[in-house]
Amino acid sequence: MRADAAASLRGNERATRGQTSHRWEWRATFGFSLWYAEWPDRAPVHRAIMAAMRPIPRFWATAEGEASDSRGRALALRIWGWSTTSAADAAQVAAQRLTDVRARLASGAELQPWKYYPRMPLREETLAEITGADGRLLAVVTRNRYGAEVLNTDLFLIADIDLPEPARAPGAGGRLLSRLFGRRQEPSAAVPTPEQEALERVARFAAARPDLGVQTYRTAAGLRVLVTGGDLPPGTPASEGVLGQLQSDPVYQLLCATHQTYRARLTPKPWRCGHRALSVSWPYEERSGEAAQWQARYEERSAQFATVRRLSVAGPPPTDEEAQVIAWHDRVARATEDLPLA
Repeated sequence: MRADAAASLRGNERATRGQTSHRWEWRATFGFSLWYAEWPDRAPVHRAIMAAMRPIPRFWATAEGEASDSRGRALALRIWGWSTTSAADAAQVAAQRLTDVRARLASGAELQPWKYYPRMPLREETLAEITGADGRLLAVVTRNRYGAEVLNTDLFLIADIDLPEPARAPGAGGRLLSRLFGRRQEPSAAVPTPEQEALERVARFAAARPDLGVQTYRTAAGLRVLVTGGDLPPGTPASEGVLGQLQSDPVYQLLCATHQTYRARLTPKPWRCGHRALSVSWPYEERSGEAAQWQARYEERSAQFATVRRLSVAGPPPTDEEAQVIAWHDRVARATEDLPLA
């Protein structure tokens, strides 16, 4: 974790009751790992009445036991519980969920395969919390599964736009065939690149919505767009409409809607700066030394790279709270530094 993130790390947790879900991991003795996910939808909350973003659980614990499925197969269960308040609460949640899954299996219920973005809180290390002048939680910085720092916030909309890999330049074969068959090759009209098309799409959106602030960044594989000044909580029709207009990545849209937060990677992907992905899952526990060694090497390798490059700013300025979070984003992602992107 960078020094600025460490200095702003908040120790206080905001208790949020009624957020325990029903998700568990189970590992059968014959070697499969499957997940069952059932997490009640969170009703959209209007920005005007939202006191703070939903906290990300800081505490995690497991409960282990055995059970049998409807076909009599023995299952070794390892079930996660989580809490925003304490490790003891997380352990109680895990124990209750172990009881629940045993009951469901005894009733003949079938567990469904794991999905890429399951409907449960993200099991990620909390590195820092960003709070407003009144103490309201504005954003949380976490470390994702492969080790990069990620900004989580619902304060403003964040769109992730993927761009295709650059196409290869045409070879000489086409020109040779044209000469052989006597056809004259007409000069081709300038065709906009996918990046140009995406930037034009963002510009059209900004022109059509002068009430919104639009900040555009280049990433290693696409664009990132921050939209401020709007009532666009994740998972709502309004936000989905904006993400659709900008042609944001559909998987990213699902992630945001599921977890009720927008996400923006702040530090480089490890493999883009000559390092391997983090292989230790949070909480690290007895493997904390291994995780610390990985992190030290990662920070060394990623020091020569930026994550985004700011391209343009349009519309009205952000609010003070929005500006506070954007300043953190720009500083850690090194948005104004002349560095290669990773």
